[in-house]
Amino acid sequence: MFYNCKDTAVPNYNNHAVLLFFKYFYRIYMHIIKTANVLSDYLTSIRRDNPKVTIGFVPTMGALHEGHASLVTESTSKSDITVCSIFVNPTQFGEAADLDNYPKPIEKDIELLMDNGCDILFLPDYNQVYPTSYVQQKFNLNDLDLKIEGASRPGHFQGVCNVLFRFFHIVKPDFAFFGQKDYQQSIVVKRLAELMDSAPEIVVVPIKREPHGLAMSSRNVRLSEKGKMNAAFIYKAITQLKEDTEDMALTDAVQKAKQFISAQKGARIDYLLAVDASTLNEVSHLEEADSIAVVTVVEYEGVRLLDNIILK
Repeated sequence: MFYNCKDTAVPNYNNHAVLLFFKYFYRIYMHIIKTANVLSDYLTSIRRDNPKVTIGFVPTMGALHEGHASLVTESTSKSDITVCSIFVNPTQFGEAADLDNYPKPIEKDIELLMDNGCDILFLPDYNQVYPTSYVQQKFNLNDLDLKIEGASRPGHFQGVCNVLFRFFHIVKPDFAFFGQKDYQQSIVVKRLAELMDSAPEIVVVPIKREPHGLAMSSRNVRLSEKGKMNAAFIYKAITQLKEDTEDMALTDAVQKAKQFISAQKGARIDYLLAVDASTLNEVSHLEEADSIAVVTVVEYEGVRLLDNIILK
């Protein structure tokens, strides 16, 4: 496999059929671009020469795993060109320690992207994403950013929206792919898309899980091998909760799941809530909303583990 890490434009191809041919070539050759203007200009030239081309975008913070691979695969199946970004966004981190401890295995990340058909990796530094002229935005997210995970991590979702706002302007994708594991984030991003004049279609890809059920996450590398196996109790709890709602009140099913998780040695629940799947408002009865999700964060072995399940 080969990749071009020089920050120069890839040759342009002036018809759609030729571009699609070279897409398959790019499965073994991925272009790495580190400068926003170079990426933007290159994608503009592709669109100019190939009016029918579609571009998919997968934003990440690196430390990639099979969950990210599923996003890339979904993009390659839906788009002519797939762009993936790796940028550890400091505005998403409330504590400096979390930012410092975030894993950054770049060589493994590049290999995973190439293996899954990514065409372009955008690998910017801070100044490329946030030039001195950029003013941090305050987005009207209808308070979606203040609930649930937002209550535990003030400012987190505004940080997510600012970096995506920049990326959407640089890449101008037709589609942007996000994982269901970060359920609240997917709802916030859909709201961001509503606020933008020219936004991509937001595609939410189902959770990718370990064989024992733990939702795949970059943070899982901080768990011990035994901890990864044991942490399957989270998925067990929420799947049982879904089954329990067939003959048990929702509030009782939620309480039962909380008791089960709390009984696991070393587990601490940050939250476990049944919410309206669109507004993220907490609900007490299945009849309160057309669609309901259960969202949870459990701290285990010092790692915050997110998970969720759709009840209806």
